[in-house]
Amino acid sequence: MARIDSYVQPQRLYRYRLFKNLDRELEAIKEGYLYCARYMNLNDPMEGLFASGHLLREHKHFHEIREAIISTKSQIGICSFSEVYDHELMWAHYASQFTGICVGYSLSRLLKSLADNITFVRMSYNEKVPTIHRPRMEAGLQARMVLSNKNYRWLHEREWRLFATPGKAEYGDISCVTHVYLGSRMEPRSRERIKNELLPLRIRVSEMTIDKYSISFKTKRRS
Repeated sequence: MARIDSYVQPQRLYRYRLFKNLDRELEAIKEGYLYCARYMNLNDPMEGLFASGHLLREHKHFHEIREAIISTKSQIGICSFSEVYDHELMWAHYASQFTGICVGYSLSRLLKSLADNITFVRMSYNEKVPTIHRPRMEAGLQARMVLSNKNYRWLHEREWRLFATPGKAEYGDISCVTHVYLGSRMEPRSRERIKNELLPLRIRVSEMTIDKYSISFKTKRRS
C-alpha cells in the first residue's frame, strides 16, 4: 500500500497580530505561550463547514456521528500561522492596517517545546467544503480534517494551524520566538516599548519601510 510522505516543513512560521492587543501579545512572547481560539471565534464565517457523503448519510447512526463531529470540532483550539511575514494583505487584514506586529517562530523549537498532544497541519484550499465519507473514522480525526480546509480564496495566506485545547498552549522557551516585525504605521512610542522589552531577550526586532509598491525591514539589534 502506498503512503503519503512529507519531506519539507518551513523553518519559520509567522503570526500577524493586532495593535490593540499589544499588551497581550508581549505577555505571550515573554511568558512563552500561544493562544488557541475555537473555530467559531475566527474571522471566516465559513470555518468548520462540511458536507456528508453518501456512505455517511446512509449509515444508521448518521445523525449521532454528525453531531459527534460538530461537538468535537467546537472543543478544538486553533492557533493560525502563515509561511510569510511580508505579505501586504496580511498586514492590512490581521495587523491593524500596518500598525500591528508580526511574530516569527522557529517551527523546530516549537515542535520540541509544545506538548505531545499538539499538532500542526498545513491548510488545504478548495472550491467546495470538505466532505466526510467514512462513518467509522474517529470524530476527532474527522473534525480536524474539516478544520484543515478553507475556501480557495484564502490561498494567499499560506496558513498552517496548530490544534490544541482551547486557551493557552505553553511552550516556555522564549527562544522559540526569533523575530518581531513592526508595521510601518506603528506609533513611535510603541516601537520603542517593543524594542526595550524584546531586544534584551535576544529577540530581533525589525521596522518596516515602504519603497513605492514594496516593503522591506530594517533589523534592530541589542546594542
